[in-house]
Amino acid sequence: MDKLVALYERMKKLRESGVRMKDISEEMDIASSVLSSLYSSVLPTYVNLVSNGEEEEKALEHALQQVNNVSKRRLKGSLDTLYEKVCHIDPRLSILKNSGRPFFDDLEKEAIRYLPNVSAYTGLYLAYSASSFSDGLKVEPYMIAAMTEGETMPRVYSQNMAGDYYVGVGIFSPFQIGYLLFNEQKQLQLALKVVYLQLPVLEFPTLIKGIYLTHDYNRNPIARRILFVRQGEEIPLEQFGEMRTEVIPKDKLTDEEQAYYEYTCETGDLIKSLMLTSPEKDLSVLKQEKQLLNML
Repeated sequence: MDKLVALYERMKKLRESGVRMKDISEEMDIASSVLSSLYSSVLPTYVNLVSNGEEEEKALEHALQQVNNVSKRRLKGSLDTLYEKVCHIDPRLSILKNSGRPFFDDLEKEAIRYLPNVSAYTGLYLAYSASSFSDGLKVEPYMIAAMTEGETMPRVYSQNMAGDYYVGVGIFSPFQIGYLLFNEQKQLQLALKVVYLQLPVLEFPTLIKGIYLTHDYNRNPIARRILFVRQGEEIPLEQFGEMRTEVIPKDKLTDEEQAYYEYTCETGDLIKSLMLTSPEKDLSVLKQEKQLLNML
């Protein structure tokens, strides 16, 4: 019966953190009316009676007499499950579902579920991909930071060719899927970069394969293969800011870098699209685009 007290205390903490009763009921898979009766009548009465010295079974019976939608047998039979579910509800689920941005709310809610998966991927990485400048191998520093209190997604960092780093967020699911999301412009300008990672089925991987979607310098969308090679633990941000993205010419690659080049920079490892106007407003623009891309 002590678990009834623990259940009540946990629910109180969630409510004080701003989590709605409706959200708690959905997470616990229990009817809102039943949960409301438990929280507002049964559990507080039970706690008060027990604290005043009444025997636990009698206290529960007296508490249940106040409501007509909670069965003693069902409550005792499902108590362990209810307590386990309520303990897995994160107070950060206080994000309102009716805030007018359901996609972002759902994304953040799912990210909270996956927080335990983040620690296996934190650290410093060098990412290898095709260069837009020349026939060479681009090497970019990336860092996945450890979680701090109150965060719902880990911060991730990347360097551009100018030596500026930008900050994004990461999501690492238990289904071998990871996403890094960045805005490549620090100014009030939207230039999204999304890195999709195939997470290997092992902890602290040294090599992670992926594909990233971004823009070239004319703001044409491109997709490329990318390889993340782990360098070690997370480093201070000041030290990360001193790192630089570079392009290694093809004739100066080491044997290891040559393997990275062959995986990321060969024909077919780059998907590109051009932004063309179509005065005629017909499908001829599609053919024109393919012809131009074949010439590049």
